[in-house]
Amino acid sequence: MTIDIEPLKLGPILGLDQASPLRDALLGRRGAPLTLDASDVERLSGPCFQVLASARVTWDADGKPFAFSSVSPAFENGLALLGAADWIRPQEDCLP
Repeated sequence: MTIDIEPLKLGPILGLDQASPLRDALLGRRGAPLTLDASDVERLSGPCFQVLASARVTWDADGKPFAFSSVSPAFENGLALLGAADWIRPQEDCLP
């Protein structure tokens, strides 16, 4: 049985002011598999990355899938600038 869950679409600017709304959006999906769409992200701040990293640990602890359906080059670049270039493991976390 396949469960079709709408990905959580991340906004283009994940700045400091978006960390709290991002946390709230993620917490609203806790307990279920989570797919994130980062295809529109133009900027990723440290605080938003921390929220995403915390969510990943939380989903792992809950035994629920945490995946990215797609990511933008800017999102990948933001991860690299934060020293987290390998944070997304395509073979494990990106869905086809």
